Amino acid sequence: MAFTGLRLKQFKCFLDSEDVPLGPLTVIFGRNNTGKSSLLQSLLVLRQSLDAPEAFRLNLRGQIYKAGSYNDIVHQHKSKQHVTIALQVDGKTVSGNIEMEFSSSEPKSPKLVRLTVRSSGIDDVEFHTSQGGSYRLSIGGVDTGREKNANFFFPANSFLPRIGPNPLVLGRPNEKRKRARHNANSLILELERNLKGLRALSAFRHQPQRSYEFTGRSVHYESQGQGVIAALIEDSTRGRKKGRLLESVNRWLRQVGSVKLLPIRSISKTAKLFELRIRDTDSGRWANFADVGFGIGQALPVFVEGLETPKGGTFLVQEPEIHLHPDAQLGMADFLISLVRSGRQVIVETHSENILLRIRHAVLNFRKKTNRNKPALDPNDLTVLIVSKATDGTSQVKVLEVDSLGQLDSWPKDFMEEATEERMAIMREMAKLAENS
Repeated sequence: MAFTGLRLKQFKCFLDSEDVPLGPLTVIFGRNNTGKSSLLQSLLVLRQSLDAPEAFRLNLRGQIYKAGSYNDIVHQHKSKQHVTIALQVDGKTVSGNIEMEFSSSEPKSPKLVRLTVRSSGIDDVEFHTSQGGSYRLSIGGVDTGREKNANFFFPANSFLPRIGPNPLVLGRPNEKRKRARHNANSLILELERNLKGLRALSAFRHQPQRSYEFTGRSVHYESQGQGVIAALIEDSTRGRKKGRLLESVNRWLRQVGSVKLLPIRSISKTAKLFELRIRDTDSGRWANFADVGFGIGQALPVFVEGLETPKGGTFLVQEPEIHLHPDAQLGMADFLISLVRSGRQVIVETHSENILLRIRHAVLNFRKKTNRNKPALDPNDLTVLIVSKATDGTSQVKVLEVDSLGQLDSWPKDFMEEATEERMAIMREMAKLAENS
């Protein structure tokens, strides 16, 4: 799994999030303006720093997340404070924690002033800036020098540093440092690989168009679904694998909206213009993509981006249920579960009680071990987070434990109780009217 934990300090609404666990399926809930999106945005800003790498600097103005200035991301706009983003990375051969600390460097991008790699049983490895602004490397608290003497460097095409072979100490190799250096370098490479395998979709997806011009797949990583149609057009020309993506997308469109995408067709001989058509599976009638229900237009990017996320990669999605009927929201939950079961990590921010109910049902199905046609999810693969505001206005994260029956431990007060309270209020008012009649 790509990421198993996250911690934010002085980042946006978080003074200190403490350690936030991330599972194969992480579902984030909370009221509006509590800081849910900040958890995802911390990953997005790291991801886009790889797209336009500027050595040891955080890219706040990328294509995925336009974060503004340092003053916009630091807690309470206190620009003298440092922002820290820490990630727990678990790879096949290496695992540990990488903590990155940034400082304001306006008008330039925020500068990485400290990077610490921690792994159980191995000395910490830390990059930090000296008074002159250059970087030094410490292992187990012992300063080993600047780039040349300590044998590390920041590649021109990488946001993160690299550690070279172990230098000799008094003519003899230091095995303890050699192990620490090798492990730290492997963790940094694993972090970079995991970030590159991350795809994201925001709650603001592009509105369906009547026609689309194909200019090839965009080299820029974007999170509003701009590349979805290009992916489908490219899928129609993949040779022996032609139509694989379309077939998978249609499986979920049928379940969520009783519709399917027809084969994409060109509508111009001189320009690379294409039309998307949607067919109703009940009536057989078709319509241009721009003329179908808005919910389908907003669900399609979720399916494409989720399926395009590589195995072992991470899919971040905000409000996958937007504009969908409650029945369709259940189908969307099934899709997210299927991504997890296929080996992808999913982190979803949602307001949908229906999505949570379906996921809890899937946990129960896993225990029953019957009817494998129904979605099933190992409770150990599920993490449920509640983000709220403390009395001082800072955000805090609470983990809700889920047992093998799909029950949530320590159900928070007022968590998704609004509908129940409204039903009770209606019944009380009906009782009063009956008494007075």
